[in-house]
Amino acid sequence: MGTANRPIIINGGITMMTTILSFIIVLGFLVFIHEMGHYLAARHVGVRVETFSIGFPPKMWGKKVGDTEYILSWIPLGGYVRLFGQNMDDEDPQDPTNYAAKTIFQRFYILIAGPGVNLIFAFLFMPMVYMAGISIPKYFLEPAVISHVEQNGFAEKSGLQKGDEIVSVNGKSSRNWEEVNSHLTAVKSSEINLEIVRDGYSQTLTSRLDELRENGPGWTPKIAPVIGGFTENSSVQEAGLKIGDRILSINGIAVKEWRDISQIIQKSQTPVINKNSADASGTTQISDDNADPGSHPGIPVEIEAEHQGELSRVTITPTFNASTQTYLLGMKIEQSNRSYGLIESAKMGTERLVFITVMTFQFIGKMFAGQGSLDDLGGPLRIGMVIGDAVRTGLADVFFLMAVISLQLGVFNLLPIPVLDGGHIFFLGIEKLKGGPLSAAIRERTQMIGFALLMFFMIVVTYNDILLQWG
Repeated sequence: MGTANRPIIINGGITMMTTILSFIIVLGFLVFIHEMGHYLAARHVGVRVETFSIGFPPKMWGKKVGDTEYILSWIPLGGYVRLFGQNMDDEDPQDPTNYAAKTIFQRFYILIAGPGVNLIFAFLFMPMVYMAGISIPKYFLEPAVISHVEQNGFAEKSGLQKGDEIVSVNGKSSRNWEEVNSHLTAVKSSEINLEIVRDGYSQTLTSRLDELRENGPGWTPKIAPVIGGFTENSSVQEAGLKIGDRILSINGIAVKEWRDISQIIQKSQTPVINKNSADASGTTQISDDNADPGSHPGIPVEIEAEHQGELSRVTITPTFNASTQTYLLGMKIEQSNRSYGLIESAKMGTERLVFITVMTFQFIGKMFAGQGSLDDLGGPLRIGMVIGDAVRTGLADVFFLMAVISLQLGVFNLLPIPVLDGGHIFFLGIEKLKGGPLSAAIRERTQMIGFALLMFFMIVVTYNDILLQWG
């Protein structure tokens, strides 16, 4: 028993160690560049920097060089730069190296430098995602052959049929699904002309752009029934099937494309479905009672697969998914890695980051309006888990995550909350309008309130992370 369990314990330990180390390195770097922004700006305008710390106390290591003590601290959830004169007890407007002696613009420059560096690095990291290569469905790079046409969709109204291959959109050659999607997105005219090949003959079908926008494409691409990955607790993976295996048949029924798999699986579970109640029209329904998936045990099916010319047969019990009300095998379609050149990566990365920035501000607005959910927030635990997963997945995922976290560090620190950079900038604005700084008592009180709110927020999101992970 003990020997059999050891690999699981070791693997779990390695996974946890990878997560912890990745979290410390990634977050530590992003905090470092943030604090370095403050540090360099302060030195630039002549403010004495007393402490430069990565992490929060207790102190792990420290070394004083000149006027500055450089510190590594044990709690890797942030960092800080302590400037001479930034605390109310050491303000001295007469000392030229004192923070309080600097103009409003110089202090604003110091405060904005930290979040500003995070935002700059976010725009540097995101193009690197596309240069390193992103994972896209493999069928994107294959001929645009249609597997299925939905009723009343753009495809049906255009006259498309199963088996048609789209070879051009409005005269632009389309060698694969990626180019078809790209050309359709770029259409400006009200009319769309699709050149297709049907039964070996070429013809052109005409439809309208508003049909596409209103109803969506309404087609299903032809996708090879090849295993490209597995979901969590995958039944096919547990049965021994591997990535790259081609599904040939299920219960003796031939599988020609990916879409066949789900159709055959759902039909194979008909006896289970019929045990559930029928609606008023007599159509059988699986009751959505939010019960454990075990309340809808699947019927085992026999799958024949091929891997590098070798055939294998396994018996698998499909898993019921309550959210989709379907039975699943737990596998994903094939993926392909796609990398881009510098200019294209810069363009795509910038567009992606602008989109994420807009979504971030919309989310912040919803939170302040009381419409957001804590489940959408990630505290230290969830950030650590996501970073660990990204490191194990690939370099592109690491760059993407660093870009997003760096962006959100920059945005979050600019919020007008006392103790954050945005709070200090807000007070500078009041000082400019008022003609002088707020009283020490008011600033001290607001700092305490801001710190308490920040700590409460951190505790709540961390507790929520624990509930989501282990609750």
